[in-house]
Amino acid sequence: MWKITRIIAALLTVAIVVFVPLFAFPESVKGEEKPIKTEQYKFALTLWNIDVFEGGTGSRGDFLAARANERTDDGIIILVKSHTPESVKKSIEKGEIPDMVSFGVGVDSVRLLCRYLPSSGFKGGVIGGKTYAVPWCLGGYYLIAKQADNRLIEGLNLKNTNLNDVIVSQNSYNLPVLAMKTSGVTATAAEYLSPMDAYLKFVTKEGGVLLGTQRDLRRLEKRGVAFSAYPLTGFSDLCQYIAVTTKSDEKYRACLDFIRYITGEKVQDKLWKIGMMRADGKTDDKTGGNADFYGYDFDKNKHTISPFSSVDTIEEVKKLLNTQKIDDFIDDKVKNTLKNLR
Repeated sequence: MWKITRIIAALLTVAIVVFVPLFAFPESVKGEEKPIKTEQYKFALTLWNIDVFEGGTGSRGDFLAARANERTDDGIIILVKSHTPESVKKSIEKGEIPDMVSFGVGVDSVRLLCRYLPSSGFKGGVIGGKTYAVPWCLGGYYLIAKQADNRLIEGLNLKNTNLNDVIVSQNSYNLPVLAMKTSGVTATAAEYLSPMDAYLKFVTKEGGVLLGTQRDLRRLEKRGVAFSAYPLTGFSDLCQYIAVTTKSDEKYRACLDFIRYITGEKVQDKLWKIGMMRADGKTDDKTGGNADFYGYDFDKNKHTISPFSSVDTIEEVKKLLNTQKIDDFIDDKVKNTLKNLR
């Protein structure tokens, strides 16, 4: 009994630290392009892009580079460089500091570099009431079944659904099981695999359900596999943030201009091209070319995790969530904690 009590206490401690409400952007940060009009070269900005979760159909780094190249009339060049969490940490230790950084949850090495940003309604990047990072694109979790097995997820709009034989796609930086549990779904049997291994096992085996992301939707569509997808909107940590890290005030203002640009309508309406959702969570596209996100509704998604959470913290939560013997305790405590923090 003392072991279960200690596990529950640990879950409460970790959950209180990492869970924050999830809201959409207000007009104070979201904005349209406001270029600095000049014909002379002024300076260059460096932007590091670190991906810790799979996207949709294209590279987020390439997407940012293309958007930077669109702004050629302000005299500022933006150089986008791709990094891994490990290479970022090494670069920072060597004293290399970018002007901006685009990153996902778990890259805590950038935390002390981030400068204050104008207030945002998205609480993920807020610490102590101050905003240090804002998201520029989002992803979501889904339960996916091949068409022949649609019966496995047909009734998932009902709460407290229990599934058997779930293939969980996860890496060191995300918590897909939490999306399932906070959406009222549990699994009596689950296998945890890397994203590609989980996808390959799902498409080659008979039966079973895949707990995956928007990336798996795009893979299945490209492969021509008929499937159904149930969006899990209780939680998402598939958020790509952007923060300003420059020490120069002049460059800081230029960085804010770029953030307003990529969170504005012109750029946000292009995110479907790389299979990602808008930062405001809207999944309808006015251009008529929107990728299908199978009913995902970010208005129903109330929680995320701080992007500055460490991998160790994520692993601690993951171990507790993946402990099958105390599922009932975990479900109750997680749900109660999330409800209390809304």
